[in-house]
Amino acid sequence: MNLEQLSTMTEAELQAKANEHLERLDVPMVVSSATETHKQYQIAQAQIFLAELDRRKQAKERIESEKIAARDYKLELWVIGLIGAELLLALVGIVVGWVEGSKQMDVLDKLDKSSAETAATLTALRQAQEAALDTQKHTLENIVAMNDTLQDEMDLHLTEAIQYSGGSSGPGHEEVDFANDGGSILSLWGSKFGDGPPIMRQRPKELTPGSSAPFDISHLVEKARKTMGTSTQASIPFELYVKRENGTKYVAKGTVQVNRNSNVTFIGKITTARQQW
Repeated sequence: MNLEQLSTMTEAELQAKANEHLERLDVPMVVSSATETHKQYQIAQAQIFLAELDRRKQAKERIESEKIAARDYKLELWVIGLIGAELLLALVGIVVGWVEGSKQMDVLDKLDKSSAETAATLTALRQAQEAALDTQKHTLENIVAMNDTLQDEMDLHLTEAIQYSGGSSGPGHEEVDFANDGGSILSLWGSKFGDGPPIMRQRPKELTPGSSAPFDISHLVEKARKTMGTSTQASIPFELYVKRENGTKYVAKGTVQVNRNSNVTFIGKITTARQQW
C-alpha cells in the first residue's frame, strides 16, 4: 500500500483494516522469534491506519477551531466599534455641556433685570445640570459595561487556547506538548501535575499563536501505572499557569489518562479560565 491508496480510504475502511490487524494478535501461535516478529508487524500495520484516522480527526478539529477564531474576531471588532461609538457620544455630551455652560453665563448676566426672571433662570439652570449629569452617568455606565463585555469575549476566546499538540513516547520516556491555538500571545509561568506542588519558572516561556511547550512526565506515568492495581487506566490531573500581555492570569486544566493495556497516553479535554495564581 502506498500513500495515495492510504489517503483515498474512508474512515470506515481505515477502522476495519486496524481491527483486522489487531484481531490477528489474538490468534494462538507457537511462541518463537517469528511469532514475535509477526505480532510486531501486525501492531505496526494497525498503528499506520490508526495514525491516519487521528490525523484526519485533528485536521477536522483544526478547521473548526479556525472557524471559531474567525467568528470571535468579528465579535471583537463589533465590540470595539460599540466602545468607539460610546466614546463619541461621551465627547458629544461634553460639547453639549460646554454649550449649556455658555448659555448659563448669559443667563447670569441677565439676573439683574428682575427677581422673577432670576428665579426662573436658576430653575432652568438646575434642571439642565441634572440632565447633563444623568447623561454623563449613563455614558460612564455604558462604557464600563462594554469593557466588561470585551473582557468576557476575550475570556471566551481563550477557553480552548491551550491544547495538546502531540509528544513523544518510548521505553521509560513520556513527553507531551501543549500549544497555543488561540490568537493572543501568552506567557507560560508554571505547571502542576498530579498531587505534586506547582513548579513556577523564574522566566516565563512566551507562547505565540501556534507555538508549544514540552513537558517530561515520564516519572508520573510510571508512578500511575504502578499504582493502578487491577484498574486498566489512571488519570493524572494537571494545571498550566499562563498570563496575557495585559497581565490577566489564566489557568489551563486537564488530565493525562494512562491506559496500561495499550501502553498509550491520552490527553483529556483542556479548558482555560481566568483565575488568580
